Amino acid sequence: MKILLGGIPLGCDNIGDEAIIACVVKMLKSAIPGVELAVATADPATAALLGVEVVPPFGFAGVSTDGFADALSGCDAYIWCGATGLSDYPHVALDLLEIAQKRGIATYIWGVGMDDELNPVFFKAAGTRRRVLSALGLCGWYERRLRDRLKRRISTILPRCRGVWLRDGESAAMLSTMGYDRAKVCADTAILQSAPNLPPRDSACRKLGLCISTQRQVADLDGVRRLVASVRESGASVLGIPMNPKTDRALLQKLGVECIAGNTPEAVVEAAAGCSAVLSSRLHLLILAANAGTPVFGIARGSKLANWLANFSRTVEGSVYDCDWNAVTAHVLAAMSDRGDWDAVRAAAYERLNARLAAARDELVAALLV
Repeated sequence: MKILLGGIPLGCDNIGDEAIIACVVKMLKSAIPGVELAVATADPATAALLGVEVVPPFGFAGVSTDGFADALSGCDAYIWCGATGLSDYPHVALDLLEIAQKRGIATYIWGVGMDDELNPVFFKAAGTRRRVLSALGLCGWYERRLRDRLKRRISTILPRCRGVWLRDGESAAMLSTMGYDRAKVCADTAILQSAPNLPPRDSACRKLGLCISTQRQVADLDGVRRLVASVRESGASVLGIPMNPKTDRALLQKLGVECIAGNTPEAVVEAAAGCSAVLSSRLHLLILAANAGTPVFGIARGSKLANWLANFSRTVEGSVYDCDWNAVTAHVLAAMSDRGDWDAVRAAAYERLNARLAAARDELVAALLV
């Protein structure tokens, strides 16, 4: 059996996406002995790293979807796996699913999430167009038209898939409002990401792991600077853990934060394991940090961080647009000194998440092997 994995911009400097694909590859190889896997990515090193074939990242990184049909030659299935693609860049993934379906290839959606807001780049009027439409009183009509067009495509293409599993119930509920109400729930496959030889936790360590994303960037960067200064004044240190090794790293360094040297999922888990708390506006740093057992705090840029933190009965600290950084600082410093019930809450949450993921994996494998 040969399976092509894609539908998200892999090999494009997003460590969270790389963690997802690495874990999906590991999961499928373990569950289906002898399976052949191909990955659509911009990074040719993925071939040796994961032991897979690589094809171009169709629809991303300046690569068109032309040639995708040829890449499917010899494949038994195409799986769109991971990230928040149903709300962030649905057009590409839906195009790829449709191409595969027209060639008679079995299609699946695995572990994909959905924000409660569609990507404003594609679903909000902007610039001159917004000014003209607003003047005519047609801005709302235009944006509803874009949303309705997406709903029609979803209600046409997703029912043709042989299986649809989303990473959380909130994403499934959002998808039901967009024309598809039969999605099952798994968990983000990145919860399987680990790192070898993690050192024992140092209870005396007082270090904050920090990532501020350049995507929907925090409006009050001075607030972040004050947080960094306050943490240092308390005698603790701050370690930048950029989930985009280029843009996030540049921003963190601009904020005066020293960053980790590694740019792999394993390096992120190792760095997070050495912190006494992690604060991030990137979802997958929160996931990888929780994998390492480190208490996590989120700054929302959509609903996905809130959805993840809900597993631990926690809420986000604020949003990238509106955040009380003095309150965030107080919460972080308290957690760095006292973990409270975090370990017990995390253990219970991961027991539920792993059980959900394992059950969904068995369903996916059974569908693939029919």
